[in-house]
Amino acid sequence: MTLEEKIRDTLHQVSVSGLDRGLLDLLDSVTITGRQVRLLMKFAPAYASKSQMREWVESKLKSFSEIDAVEIEFVQAPPRQTSPTQTAMPHASTGRVHLPPIKNLIAVFSGKGGVGKSTVSTNLAAALGQIGQRVGLFDADVHGPNIPTLMGVHGQPEAVNGKLVPFERHRVKTMSIGFLVSGDEPLIWRGPMITKAINELLEMTDWGELDFLILDLPPGTGDAQLGLAQDVMLTGSIAVTTPQEVALADVRRGIAAFKRLAVPITGIIENMSYYVCPGCERKEYIFGRGGGEAEAKKQNIPLLGQIPIDPQIREQGDAGVPIVVRTPDSEAAKEFFKIAQRLID
Repeated sequence: MTLEEKIRDTLHQVSVSGLDRGLLDLLDSVTITGRQVRLLMKFAPAYASKSQMREWVESKLKSFSEIDAVEIEFVQAPPRQTSPTQTAMPHASTGRVHLPPIKNLIAVFSGKGGVGKSTVSTNLAAALGQIGQRVGLFDADVHGPNIPTLMGVHGQPEAVNGKLVPFERHRVKTMSIGFLVSGDEPLIWRGPMITKAINELLEMTDWGELDFLILDLPPGTGDAQLGLAQDVMLTGSIAVTTPQEVALADVRRGIAAFKRLAVPITGIIENMSYYVCPGCERKEYIFGRGGGEAEAKKQNIPLLGQIPIDPQIREQGDAGVPIVVRTPDSEAAKEFFKIAQRLID
């Protein structure tokens, strides 16, 4: 048996959910140069994450005495074909995470960090709670779990009958990975660990019956986002951006990823849209004007709202009180309440 045949036979034995022939079905080509092996793999999020595929391949081939190094590159895999008798699933999720009765699970995502995604998630959840909805807020941002600070809740959750009891403040039930680690401790996790941790914490939390569960995702389109899209039956998703092109370019990738995963895009929220001069009441468009609105029209999805720059959002967030709770009559708070009502509608 040649080295290439041995590689193919080994990959054939790695079982992948949704495939009939194991990991071999995602192998495009093998190039062997001396003791260096280069594999070109077909990548489709519905099968696995890139980090998972790399780990599977490297763990199998590292024992080959003929190989010193393995290089893995990816090409986009074609979509899986269904037979004429099969009905295409309306959602890419497997529903592997079992949750109590929750009417709507909404993922909040952004293409890049620094656009205020967690602040938007917090104030949206609090606004829903203030107008009478039963709300939960889940912090899935393993790289920067800021929800505990923004909601003003700290410490470790209590366990009752094998379930974690979420903290409840501002009429919102809150759970975060940040509750389970010390404040300065980094989470240096690989892809499968991230997905497993998020799924287990989400499933282990005693949410009770909710009208909305807001899921605050990490920025980008990595393992956390793909895992949740596959394992949780999401009702929809909200993209958060700022008006400038650098943020819009990244959020387009996020929207494209969620569309490919068959997760409905509920709408776009444009954060930091403008600043109102306190002395003259003039609006200043510091990060550009109308970028979120133009992108929403281009994508043919709703623009849910435009949040102004307000120092109180930052100040009250640092103090653990969302602006919709502390200053409900402010322009920013009123916009969050409008977004919450649009989401309900």
